[in-house]
Amino acid sequence: MARFTAALGAILNILREVDVRAARAAAEAPFLIVFASRDVPMAAHLADLLYRGDRPDAVPPLRAAKGAPLNDAVQLAKASLVVILARADQRDDEAQRLHQALQTASVPCLMAYLQPDGARVVAESTVHIPVPDQSANEAIALERLIRAVRELRAIDDLALARHLPAFRRPVIRDLIKETATANATYSLGAGLLQVNPVTGLPVAVADTIVLTKNQLLMAYKITLAMGMPSDVQHIMPQILGVIGGGLACRQAARGLVSLLPALGIAPKVAIAFAGTYAIGEAVYRWCRSGEQFTAARWRALYAQALMNGRAAVAALQRALRARFSRRPARERSQPLLSVNGTARY
Repeated sequence: MARFTAALGAILNILREVDVRAARAAAEAPFLIVFASRDVPMAAHLADLLYRGDRPDAVPPLRAAKGAPLNDAVQLAKASLVVILARADQRDDEAQRLHQALQTASVPCLMAYLQPDGARVVAESTVHIPVPDQSANEAIALERLIRAVRELRAIDDLALARHLPAFRRPVIRDLIKETATANATYSLGAGLLQVNPVTGLPVAVADTIVLTKNQLLMAYKITLAMGMPSDVQHIMPQILGVIGGGLACRQAARGLVSLLPALGIAPKVAIAFAGTYAIGEAVYRWCRSGEQFTAARWRALYAQALMNGRAAVAALQRALRARFSRRPARERSQPLLSVNGTARY
């Protein structure tokens, strides 16, 4: 218990060094997605679908998506992104003219075609929304619209998720995976270096600080994406209460590996991934439904995350081998790294 209290104190010190201003500014940036169409009720319906998702009751008052006629100059002028909605089985010259005008003006836009049964596919680069029996297939429509909007990168993912609940699950899933992979990659590099040759600081110490900073920033971004209060002093103590068990699991696992150095780098990399993944998943579930974790549930969550961590290690190893194999033949005989006289191939 004393060890965990000391670890928590160290984490609070690290938290004071985490700069969350950029994440908060990105998440709170206002935007407007306009669905423009001759069929305004359908356009409004698709806009409303973006408000369905995790914690739909916790959406800021900003109206971030709405439907409008193709000739609504006022709404189009306000738009950060325009989704032009047309029917695949009907010619719509007005929609095409609007698309060309927006492209000329460098306004981010997408063409989305309602695809009745039997209608031809207009173009692979557009969004196709099935409409059997004259009503949109909502699940497919959401999936395709979310993917297309995110790929356009006209609006930050954190802002999309914070203001439109339909984006929350996919954005957070990607955030957790990306942060866990980044931490695993960093842990791999730190494990290869062992000791920082410039400062002489044991990399194990710097490793823990960097991983913890990334985990805390990820946790804060998840709360922003889920529409939680952005005040750090209000939300971070609650987050630390949620992830306390995860930090204990991480410390215990790292301690065990440190007692068995013969195991090598791979277990440490897997633990870096698993600890980050488990913490992200716990914060997401807490934001979504207030779920709390007992010690047994933490162990179960961490065990599942560790399986994903081992898979991440294997992927990193494959990438490293592939990169090594592309080196010129004369360089392959040289070690990738040499630390304290020990060759690292």
